Amino acid sequence: MSSEPTLNIYFAGDQFTHKDLMGNALLAEAISDISDHRFCSVLPQNFPEGKKSLHRVRDDKLLTLLECDLALFNFDGAEIEAGAVVEFMTAKFADIPTVILRTDSRGQDEGEQHPWSLMMHFFPRTEVEVLNASAIYQNVFEEFPMSAAEDVLIEERSSEVAHTMVRVIAQAVIDAFDRVLETPSRIEPQEAPHVYSWLARFFGAEISSEECNRILQRAMARKQNRGLIPVPKSSPMRDTKPSGL
Repeated sequence: MSSEPTLNIYFAGDQFTHKDLMGNALLAEAISDISDHRFCSVLPQNFPEGKKSLHRVRDDKLLTLLECDLALFNFDGAEIEAGAVVEFMTAKFADIPTVILRTDSRGQDEGEQHPWSLMMHFFPRTEVEVLNASAIYQNVFEEFPMSAAEDVLIEERSSEVAHTMVRVIAQAVIDAFDRVLETPSRIEPQEAPHVYSWLARFFGAEISSEECNRILQRAMARKQNRGLIPVPKSSPMRDTKPSGL
């Protein structure tokens, strides 16, 4: 187990099909396993909705995103899903270190690696990891050892290859997070309380702005303790006296 503090990743991705749901879960599990639990994902697909209003369902996702230390955005498909765009911009307003992952092979042969709006490019503390999932799968499939049994089921081999492919992608995501964590915050030390106070109000949550503010001030303190947001020089976190004095 790593001695470093666990950083929570908001795992933003499509949740519409069984492939989406399984892919999200498998990749999140692989990221946690390979990083020795240094990175652990929060999967919005696991949020219980019950009888919540649509307003509250949206709020829960945005508040959870703002509470998380990091964010991972899956930008696969011909167009980026609208909810992911809102979540991405919210993450950037909060200066959350972010990785954009694209594994869609479509367009890569023509050199179109980033087929999303120009307005979503060039944000700080953001790493873009473009991989070709089809090519990774084929490469693993070709190198994967065949069973000695002549009657080995091809679907069993395919499942093992797919799990190996997921681990290859997970390692690339971990490397991207390590890179983005080296970039300093754009929030000035004295700005953090004001930024997080505004974040508690800007999206019009169903719960009170006071409750939102309590949630996000706790999140801010957590991020300061992990070095993700700078601590003001006058903060009690910096004014700790040596023991015995």
